Amino acid sequence: MKMVFYALALLLFVGSVPLITGHYVFSRFMFNKTVTEQWEYVRNISIGEAPDSGLWDQYMPLYDIYSVDIRCGRGAWVSGGETKIARVVAGDEVGFVVGRSADEPLEPYIIYHNGPGQAYLSKYEPPSSQSSTERDLDLSSYTGSGPWYKIASLGALNDTWWMTRDQTGMNFTIPETTPPGKYLLRVEHLYVRPWFNMTQFYVACAHVEIVQSQTTGAVTDSPVKVPEDEYMVRFPGAYDLNHEGILVQEHIYEWPNSGLLQYKAPGPPVWTG
Repeated sequence: MKMVFYALALLLFVGSVPLITGHYVFSRFMFNKTVTEQWEYVRNISIGEAPDSGLWDQYMPLYDIYSVDIRCGRGAWVSGGETKIARVVAGDEVGFVVGRSADEPLEPYIIYHNGPGQAYLSKYEPPSSQSSTERDLDLSSYTGSGPWYKIASLGALNDTWWMTRDQTGMNFTIPETTPPGKYLLRVEHLYVRPWFNMTQFYVACAHVEIVQSQTTGAVTDSPVKVPEDEYMVRFPGAYDLNHEGILVQEHIYEWPNSGLLQYKAPGPPVWTG
């Protein structure tokens, strides 16, 4: 699985980076090598409160992994009608870019917290009774209640540093054998902590239509595969608050970090096609 990250040009932007509170949203989607506008292809989320600080804002994290908000972010199930669908070729690189809030322009905001980043797909399966016109609109109302499978996971760069730390976003490759169709593409970043139910989840979903690669009008030889049951999970229900990748040991959290290469992320194994 190919997975790379936007590098933060600290020397170029150190004078313009605002004071960091540590909270962030993945509000911009990248495909066709282009970073799109905030919430253009990503479902918008509502404001919320961080229970450990009492602050309210759109970029506050999630804590409740048993809420439906863990699928795509707080209140995201109501914003699908305003979200465009990105047409993505299986095998292409896509990504999510951090924005400090929905109202701010694109800046070199970063993933400030320590923890892993992961990506999932959930395919919308329209009822057979609907017309083709109605099917085109169905992804907007899909809540992510169907199965999900993980296509990317990025943890430790080495024993003391996370690969996501200080990056402006994350991007990854859609497996070449992904079945064509319309999907919710879910990204998450975990700020892992050693206290029960205090790990923070930063979650967002993009609308994508995945198609098979074509050259001069002919479909390539890449076979389409369907992930086996062992890769499938549902949200909520995929994670447990006591999992070692959510309720972490002190040395994973305390600065400087140590023992990160032994970290095990929550969820199913990565499906690579």
